[in-house]
Amino acid sequence: MSKIVLLFAIVVLVCVSVEAQTRRPINRQICQRQDERCLRNEPRNGRNNDISEIFNQWCRGTNPRWRNISRCELSRATCRLTLENCALLSCDNVRQALREERTTTTRRPEPSEE
Repeated sequence: MSKIVLLFAIVVLVCVSVEAQTRRPINRQICQRQDERCLRNEPRNGRNNDISEIFNQWCRGTNPRWRNISRCELSRATCRLTLENCALLSCDNVRQALREERTTTTRRPEPSEE
């Protein structure tokens, strides 16, 4: 009986971990709404705050080539990392989350120089 319960518990844990790793459109929508609200309030709240500046200083300490990110970029990366990827907040993960975002958004093509 205990072997059956143990097997059932393992199956449930595997299913839960797979479910947690599945990217859901609702999570992306939550992050998009949060980002839109952040950008809308940026003129009033400012581009940076204490948290984004401390995070930038910390990342620059580990990577001298670190590019400063704004409060909204940090918020967007945090949302994507926690809701979509279930990943920890680190300099590398934030950089990767923002890089993935740039490759998935459609941008206007640059005019060709002729």
